[in-house]
Amino acid sequence: MFQKENRSGLIVYLYYNRDVKKLQSFGDICYHSKKRRYIQLYVPTEEVAELVERLEKEKFIKKVRVCHIQELETPFVGNLYRKEENVII
Repeated sequence: MFQKENRSGLIVYLYYNRDVKKLQSFGDICYHSKKRRYIQLYVPTEEVAELVERLEKEKFIKKVRVCHIQELETPFVGNLYRKEENVII
């Protein structure tokens, strides 16, 4: 049966856009900004620390950042509408 794989995102800043093909073997490329020269790469969570170290050693990579979107709480409880009470005009 299908099992959900925990993945984490990495933001990889590049010097040149032509180097995107070199990163396809590291994980799944979700987004590539040609104007700002970065890609969003999804990799297995267990391999994040070692991949960050490997990627930072590459000459064609400017900077690597870890996405923290997994740490955000997504379930919203209650009503998002705020009722203003005791408003005097």
